[in-house]
Amino acid sequence: MTGHDIDDALQQVGAGIPMALEQRRQEAEPVAMSVINRLTWRGGPGDRALAEDLLAVLRRVPLSGRVVPVALDMLSTVLEGDLDLSPGGYVDLRTGQVYDDSATDPMMVGEGAAIDVEEEPDRWLRVNRTGSRTAWQDMEAFAERQHDEAIRERLERVIEGKGAFSRFRDLVQGENLSEQWYTFSEDRQTGRAREFLADNGIRAG
Repeated sequence: MTGHDIDDALQQVGAGIPMALEQRRQEAEPVAMSVINRLTWRGGPGDRALAEDLLAVLRRVPLSGRVVPVALDMLSTVLEGDLDLSPGGYVDLRTGQVYDDSATDPMMVGEGAAIDVEEEPDRWLRVNRTGSRTAWQDMEAFAERQHDEAIRERLERVIEGKGAFSRFRDLVQGENLSEQWYTFSEDRQTGRAREFLADNGIRAG
């Protein structure tokens, strides 16, 4: 993955840099610097936080903030899921585990399995679900970056009005852009999850 392609997946590529530096530092250092520069230039959600983290690893200094082993994909699911299903959830700052709100309800998960966030409030980080607005913004951004003017205009048209998500998905699939869209969308979701943590003084470790 090089050039334009890597710019769609910087959050995902960057997440693997610390391990690469640990295992093969000499070969990984130029890649790390390239990713840091690209993140800084791109300036998307979570890019600044990831660039800062990678620079700290390069310099062998501690990350800025409390390091918690949070799975960003799990956090993204709670952060950007369907508001009709749940208003959000919690991150366990001790273990990094992410829980949906239903995990606090004994009627849903059982008396012995329910978590009690009020018993140790400092242990839990509240996650309020953002709804579908960010997903629509991702579709808009994806459309804007298409070099083919005809495809760009068609994508911009289908995201207007009710049923935008299904029309967009159908058009992306029909134009063989599904893989590109999935990479682009997943990267932005990961970035927003990372940014959410950084805004709360947490670094994903």
